Amino acid sequence: MLGMKKIQLNTISLLFPLLFLFPLIKENLSNIIFIALSVFAIITRILQKERVKITLETFYLTIPFWIVLITSFFSNNWNESLIHVKHALLFLTFPLIFSILPKENFSRQKINFYIGVLKNVCLLIALLYVFSFFYHFPLNKINEVSYNNSLFRNYIYNDFKLFIIHPAYYTTILILCTAHSLHLVLNKHKYLQMLYIISFVLITFLLSTKLNVILLIGLIVYMIVKNINIKKSITSYIGLLVIIISLIFLFLYTPGIKNRFNEIYTDFNKKPDGMYFNSTNIRKAIFECDIALIKDNWPKGVGFENLQNQLNSCYDSNYDSSFYKLLTYMTHNYYFYILISSGIIGFLFYLFYLFKVTEICLKSNLFLFKVFLFNALIICFVEDYFYRQHGAFYFNLLLMCFIKHSEYNKHNQIDLDAGAL
Repeated sequence: MLGMKKIQLNTISLLFPLLFLFPLIKENLSNIIFIALSVFAIITRILQKERVKITLETFYLTIPFWIVLITSFFSNNWNESLIHVKHALLFLTFPLIFSILPKENFSRQKINFYIGVLKNVCLLIALLYVFSFFYHFPLNKINEVSYNNSLFRNYIYNDFKLFIIHPAYYTTILILCTAHSLHLVLNKHKYLQMLYIISFVLITFLLSTKLNVILLIGLIVYMIVKNINIKKSITSYIGLLVIIISLIFLFLYTPGIKNRFNEIYTDFNKKPDGMYFNSTNIRKAIFECDIALIKDNWPKGVGFENLQNQLNSCYDSNYDSSFYKLLTYMTHNYYFYILISSGIIGFLFYLFYLFKVTEICLKSNLFLFKVFLFNALIICFVEDYFYRQHGAFYFNLLLMCFIKHSEYNKHNQIDLDAGAL
């Protein structure tokens, strides 16, 4: 029995870190790794004749999946509904599989190792982005801006095909990684971690993901202010001033970033017209159609299978532009996605899910957990974040890691200070 336990721990220790390669590898490969881990965990449980107990908390964590599945039972187009069920499946599989994984895989040392793997993957992505850009373009092209977007952002968004991850999803992961490295710098004096911080800040600015740029700046300033040493206040405040000046410099001189923020002011009230559309007025159009659909369908919802057709019909009726025919634009707001599709009852269940997750997070007293959850819930206001594979995979993977780590600490009676992990 002890031998089987050792084999189980060693095999999971080999497979589990591979899950954190997900930003770099194809989505199917991420799923295969997770399936392999799941099959091994289940077989091990069966061989060890251990009972599997699904707790009420585990069930709470699967609520988003049941909202989509139950709503889809009343579907008039099962082919389309199954697509949405498939996208929600990770909300079922992650909580169930993690409930049978050995708690030893979620110690502080293990969690730091997993995040370290994720940080190295994100650093590699940043380097590949930069090297690929300069392989295709001369150095001076980094300053080129067209239609309020830098050439660098356009290249990564449209032409980089080595692997594909949406810049908003990638930079969301960078916020967690930056928080982890900055904590090590401020509290553990591991100054080599500054290489990660500088790289992640630079690539976030270069990709000009507006919301995540703001969140990243806020995170850095907050963490530094929070950790200012009163006994060395002059040195600390000088350091903070240097960092703020550096961030302002990046904001002013990173190609395209001022243009994207200025676009919000200049084009927010300009409707998409013909071929004149951009990220600002398209998002405004999507928001207006979201609100219109909510007003007309909030009691029962339109059904997940009808969501896209209803949105496209609204775009067609209200805007003299074919922007929605060139690309598929869903709600760009996961809260609206649930409300419009499943109605008020499904939305209330989703709010209950968020309440339970937030409650677990606050009780854990883990700073990184709070950073991760706050960032994910904010990004859901501007993206269908949990609908896409990268968003759902990242969220459920890190959510379950933090929850299991909290359980591990509680089981071993480990006290955490507010700045831990």
